[in-house]
Amino acid sequence: MTYRVPRSARFWRMCVFGSTFFLAVLPGMAQSKRAVESYEKGQKALADRNLAEAGRYYAKAIEQDASYAEAYIKMGELAVFDRNMDAAAKYYEKAVSLKPDAPEIQPAYSWLGNYYLRAGQYEKAAPFLEKFLTLQAGIAKPTPLQRITAKRVTRMRDICAFALQAMQKPLKIEVRRLPETVNGFESQYFPVLTADRENLLFTGIEIENGDESLYLSEKTQDGWSKPKALPAPINTSENEGTASLSADGRTLVFTVCQSRLKRGFGNCDLYIAYRAGNEWSEPENLGPAINSKEWESQPTLSPDGRWLLFASDRPGGIGKRDIWMARKDSTGHWTPAVNAGAAINTTEDDVSPFLHANGRTLFFASDGWIGMGGFDIWMSDWNGSGFSAPENVGYPINNFEDQSALFITSDGKKGLYSQEERLHQDRRQSRLWELDVPEELTKRFRKANVLKGLVREAGTGKPLAATLELVNLKSGSTDALLTSDARTGTYTAVLAEGNEYAVFVQKAGYLYKSLTFDYSGSGGDKVLNIDLEPVKKDRREVLKNVFFESGKWDLEPKSEAELQKLVRLLNENPAITLEVSGHTDDVGDDKSNLELSLRRARSVGDYLIAHGIAATRIKAVGRGETQPVQANTSEENRALNRRIEVKIL
Repeated sequence: MTYRVPRSARFWRMCVFGSTFFLAVLPGMAQSKRAVESYEKGQKALADRNLAEAGRYYAKAIEQDASYAEAYIKMGELAVFDRNMDAAAKYYEKAVSLKPDAPEIQPAYSWLGNYYLRAGQYEKAAPFLEKFLTLQAGIAKPTPLQRITAKRVTRMRDICAFALQAMQKPLKIEVRRLPETVNGFESQYFPVLTADRENLLFTGIEIENGDESLYLSEKTQDGWSKPKALPAPINTSENEGTASLSADGRTLVFTVCQSRLKRGFGNCDLYIAYRAGNEWSEPENLGPAINSKEWESQPTLSPDGRWLLFASDRPGGIGKRDIWMARKDSTGHWTPAVNAGAAINTTEDDVSPFLHANGRTLFFASDGWIGMGGFDIWMSDWNGSGFSAPENVGYPINNFEDQSALFITSDGKKGLYSQEERLHQDRRQSRLWELDVPEELTKRFRKANVLKGLVREAGTGKPLAATLELVNLKSGSTDALLTSDARTGTYTAVLAEGNEYAVFVQKAGYLYKSLTFDYSGSGGDKVLNIDLEPVKKDRREVLKNVFFESGKWDLEPKSEAELQKLVRLLNENPAITLEVSGHTDDVGDDKSNLELSLRRARSVGDYLIAHGIAATRIKAVGRGETQPVQANTSEENRALNRRIEVKIL
């Protein structure tokens, strides 16, 4: 299956481990002779693998001597083998009450501590674990097995301490199960949304045949629509699931398992598909740079689809299952996946990565970090070269159960997750839930704003497949690179709060469009249709990302991104010449404004000439305050009037 987050297997391992440890328990010499005889008959029956008979003899020994601690231990052991954990706990608790300091009783303390820890009863678990470690400290030369057990118990004690502290400062959350129109499958899990929160994608499994498929539900005025299976060639008769979407919903990475992988690399591989209009391309295996002979699943894409993180149990990792990452190079090919590093990966399982729409905050599930026990959700930030030390997202999002995955919307307001419910001993059912993300958590990561709309040809309204580049004006780095849909012209970009962005929209044969979005404080989602002018005579464009200090004409460093785009335009169109005109508002006298506007236009012209553009192709003019685009009646309007324009001559 595509969904392989380990369950509470560690609990059962500890139970069986504890049971085999107890086999060395010897009958107490202070018990009655008849009870000892019954106990020894039980031991013989156990050696002969006759568990039912052994149980009857141990029970008889207890009837004959109610203080027989060793007999209670053996009854507890048999209950563990029968997976009757509640009964086992009663027997072990009786044993430790009878002989609290006996060395042979020590393993019962670790079992009881683990039992109550897995039930979320941390206050009951902690004393048993502390007692185990106290007895362990009295062993002069512990065996290797005893040292391993002590290490595990120390970890469980630390989990109890962490959990009790976390529960003192709970997050205030409200959870709601998504409607039955969505939760209509045998199980459904790994929900993700497009950045605009309009489309919900998840994995559903059919009860009739156990087939995993990908389903999409659309946001309506009444809630979520009835899910529809993604059409062929995405869904087939094989298992497809645990998918990720780019911000615009047009790039899909998903997991395929079983026979389709005869042309793959391992038992589960990652595939990629692209949507144009309403049609999906034939899925492509992501190849040996991403997939191995082992299990790859649970992908997450960056908003622009250039970074991919996923879970794998391939060799060369740090733990059992690790998070790996890869990026697209300048040619559009995936670089070989590398381990995401010891900052987030542990010697245990680290899985279910989700990269938030801000492009830097990673949420993932792990049972290797000290948390609430089992799998917790953790968060970490990418700093450009590595991930920060992970932080537990907090209680009660995390609790004693396994938390497998968490998706948080771009605006940081809603969270989606799947949670398993036990229907009976051998059947579990996973459902999709929604939560309101508490403010205490949203303060810990940057929210993101969605910019969406259409790219069209000016005048005709024809949809255009244009490139949109989002440049962080503080760092000068390209934070995202995407294209609008060739058939519809639609685009979706994500701008993280706390940054100032230049957005450049380019297509060969058209004047590029530059936009500015300042989210240094906060912002909001925007819908913006962008019309590109063909490269023709008299077409003009405002350079919205050329900056000067007030009253000065020296170019600010953050103008570099805009001016480089202008250099590129001129190099790609060697036949055109440009008029660069400077404009001001009406503050100050006319003569000073005219001079300032000319000097600013010349600064832009000088930059172009310095970067290889012939001086004969550039004409710099100053217009002062003579050609306002808005009445100078407000500071907002004056800001629009202070501008640099280019015009094709």
